[in-house]
Amino acid sequence: MRIPSNKPVKTPVRTPAKTHRVRRSALAGALLAAALLAGALFAGGVLGPAGTPAQAATTITASLSITRAAPPGPGLMNVRILVKVPMNLYDANGYLNNGARIELRFYGEDPVSDNLVLGPITYVRSAVGLSATEEGIRLLTQWQEEPGSWLNEDDGLLDGVTDEVYVRARFVDGDGVAIQARSNVVTGIF
Repeated sequence: MRIPSNKPVKTPVRTPAKTHRVRRSALAGALLAAALLAGALFAGGVLGPAGTPAQAATTITASLSITRAAPPGPGLMNVRILVKVPMNLYDANGYLNNGARIELRFYGEDPVSDNLVLGPITYVRSAVGLSATEEGIRLLTQWQEEPGSWLNEDDGLLDGVTDEVYVRARFVDGDGVAIQARSNVVTGIF
């Protein structure tokens, strides 16, 4: 059995300040560990593409061809449009999945002013011919028109007989930001 002494017993007492410091340093360590883990996962490609920044759509190209259909057809005109918006496949899918679209407007080129002859024709993600590729967003569309249709933009009275047609392609992202390009001019008697 112990005999009590007259000396006071010293027990370790933590002050609130010390407890607060201990908790704060433990929290800081946990946050640092979480940040390092997230950084390692991101860099390793688990959480996202490492080293591949998002590409904004900054350029667009458009080309137009109008040719006579091969016989024995009834003399139809083949209209073919190719539009390209260069970027990587990941960003191309992202743009199309978030509401991006391509609008086409056809114009007749004339000396005074270019008149709108058809459009806008809008292509969205579900449209045939619009796709995301390794080279970016691509629209390839084609159809046939009868001679004397909207392709016949010059009536022959004041502006001659030869028709001059081009397409203006406009890429609009989901936020409404747009870029556009004018295609080559195709001439003929349409």
